[in-house]
Amino acid sequence: MTQDTLHTADSDDNMSTGTVFTVQLKGAASDQRKFLQSVQAALGDAASLGCLLPGPGANVFVIAGTTEQMLRSRLALPDDLALEAQFRAWGALNVNQLDVQAWFALLNRGTAVLADGSVVRPKISKVAAPTKSKVASGSPLPKGFRGPYDWNLTVRGANVVAAWEMFAQSPAHSGKLPWKDISVGHIDTGYTEHAALGWQAGKSDTVDVARGYDYWDGTHDPDPRDDWLQGDPGHGTRISAAFAGYLTISTGNPFYGVAPGVRVVPYRVTDRVAHDPVLLSVAAAIREAVDDRCHIINISLGALRNIFEVSDALDYAYERGVITCCAAGQIWPKVIYPGRYNRCITMGGVGPDFKPWASAARGKYVDLCGPADVIRRVKAEKRAPGDAAQGILPKPDGDGTSYATATCSGVAALWLAWHGVDALRARYGTSGLWQIPAAFKQLARRTASPGAWPAGSNKYGSGVINAGQLLGGTLPADGAVTKAKPAGGGFDPND
Repeated sequence: MTQDTLHTADSDDNMSTGTVFTVQLKGAASDQRKFLQSVQAALGDAASLGCLLPGPGANVFVIAGTTEQMLRSRLALPDDLALEAQFRAWGALNVNQLDVQAWFALLNRGTAVLADGSVVRPKISKVAAPTKSKVASGSPLPKGFRGPYDWNLTVRGANVVAAWEMFAQSPAHSGKLPWKDISVGHIDTGYTEHAALGWQAGKSDTVDVARGYDYWDGTHDPDPRDDWLQGDPGHGTRISAAFAGYLTISTGNPFYGVAPGVRVVPYRVTDRVAHDPVLLSVAAAIREAVDDRCHIINISLGALRNIFEVSDALDYAYERGVITCCAAGQIWPKVIYPGRYNRCITMGGVGPDFKPWASAARGKYVDLCGPADVIRRVKAEKRAPGDAAQGILPKPDGDGTSYATATCSGVAALWLAWHGVDALRARYGTSGLWQIPAAFKQLARRTASPGAWPAGSNKYGSGVINAGQLLGGTLPADGAVTKAKPAGGGFDPND
């Protein structure tokens, strides 16, 4: 898909230089796991690395720039040759470096999709599942909720279960899902039907297809169904389930998103997570989501380029009181767009117990971190309309700041429901609705859990988003919140 004229904005540093290491490993799964285990052992307690991501060829995997930097530091490796030698000692057959532009070109080319609809993107992942935490016996939760819960929802992650308990204990909110009518504009690859998102007999009470839109193929199709093309098919489904999903399964624990049943409004803009070729569509979708009365916008995508149309669209959302959650990115160590802009919440990643996810981008643009490693996720599938997928992937091998972003969007839905959208609009209507996203971001940063990284580090934002603490935070008064610089106005340390 070709873009129209792009109005490129100035960037405060160079996003287009640098390299990414790839390693070719033996074909045996046991040999690949040994390599991953060697990398994790070298990282120690400094970082979480549940998987290695696939690269551009068979048995080729990516060593993220952040992982590379940690390995160099912890192993005192003086140069690239020493790092390559270490990879070979751990079992790599070949080691190469890719220019970042070449890496993004490979992402934009996509990966193979077979005739049966399966996606050829094998990961090396650990065999053992993470420990799941149970809530205390007799803990009051919304009707039908039961544990044990995946780590990312507990005090080891974003403390979401504590927020659910607060709703259940509140007379104003008990006995229902008060976030049900909050709408999240999900700008991604579109939707596929999955039971975890309320799909049954071709209809869903969670995914609002009628309000969505398909910008991808240039025909402006009103139905944003994912066409399962090369790239990242099903990404929109997996990420929307991470913030809106719920499914009771016959074997295993129930599956929960952060705000189960929150309304998803899908906007299909791409077929892959690297979205440089479709930036104008992203800008249009942001504006459409605002005009469609979405309360939150989720952008689990990334781009190298900085254009005025996208930053201007973020300003449009901010001024109208819409909370926008963006991914910091992974593989490439620098935070990508639109996460580099002001006026959004940019999410880095952690694994269990607040350890940094070794593949996540870091730096001053990160506002907060959220669960991004060893995530349990739905199995998105290409099926005929009316035939909803039912599966949950057997191993918690989901990773990416896309999931941290989904966590932020889900927590934002809980926060809006806790205080009430109408009440927030009335509270902040005099000085400006922009205070709603500004207040959410301010409180989310103030109530974040300390991360498992050195005190004073500015690489991971204010900490790990904490849903329970955030809901208990005192709202600032009208006029007491500082307005952020325009999205494209250069880094604002006070945002």
